[in-house]
Amino acid sequence: MIARQPPDMASCAADTAEAGRNRATARALVPPERIPEWIPGVQTLDSSDRDWSGICLKGYHYLGQSAAIPQMRDYMIVGYGSSPTSMRRSEGRTCEERVVVPGRVSILTRAEVSTWTWRDPIQVRHIYLSHSEIETAAQSVFCRDPLSIEIADCVSAEDPHIQNCFDMLEVELKSDGFGQRLMVDAVRSLLAVHLLRHYAQVRLPDERDVGLTAAQRHRVVDLIESRLSEKIDLDQLACVAAMSTFHFCRRFKVAFGISPYQYVVRARVAKAKEMLSHSNIPIKVIALDCGFTDQSHFCRAFRNVTGVSPGVYRSEL
Repeated sequence: MIARQPPDMASCAADTAEAGRNRATARALVPPERIPEWIPGVQTLDSSDRDWSGICLKGYHYLGQSAAIPQMRDYMIVGYGSSPTSMRRSEGRTCEERVVVPGRVSILTRAEVSTWTWRDPIQVRHIYLSHSEIETAAQSVFCRDPLSIEIADCVSAEDPHIQNCFDMLEVELKSDGFGQRLMVDAVRSLLAVHLLRHYAQVRLPDERDVGLTAAQRHRVVDLIESRLSEKIDLDQLACVAAMSTFHFCRRFKVAFGISPYQYVVRARVAKAKEMLSHSNIPIKVIALDCGFTDQSHFCRAFRNVTGVSPGVYRSEL
């Protein structure tokens, strides 16, 4: 294992407090299954019993009403399938009113309170998409963690791409075709990227200060740890991080403070220290098992990292 710096206690306490606040906020947000408590209607579609991750499809028949939308856990995308009606959204002193018709969509953001009013009965389909899915898509698109992602409410947008997502999810809900999970995952990713492109305000950190995302770091470290006895080249590491070799090297150094080559050497030396400490395996064999070309190469690298030779390190245990 690679040694890590001891955590700063004040920083840990602040992180723990922030995590507690985030958990409390998450508990207060309303999940899709509780939305009928605020918007009563007859349910016509429900994917809750399916093994779908990060996305949910529901359908309702509503009478005309005024609905106070709570702070929702997920983004709600509404697709209309009935006769035209006037839809009014209000929040404080602001108010927007548009006509909604079949083929139009509305987007209701998460964690905000608003009131939506319509006069006539309507048939709707809802897609609920989690914020974590939007963040994951943003990390893949921008190759870095966004500072913030904001999607504002939208009333009556003409968007055939979202309509296609509704149709594809409904087909999957009503069928038992093979590969359903893959199909739903594909629709979820497509929809997340579409929202980022056309409806989201994304704030990114300065690219000069960007390292690797948590997911990229995890994949890279896993690859290195699993192949310490083998040749590891930059192309392999850049591939699992899904970026060019040039950008990978720069961002790796920002993330870890050393180059990929130095990281691999230190990881190999760490493994060698474990073997020297807990076995009587010859140093020549340890060198090969840890991915060094020969014993001489191993001894130079070991001395550069630890300040002593492998033989002295073992004798001092």
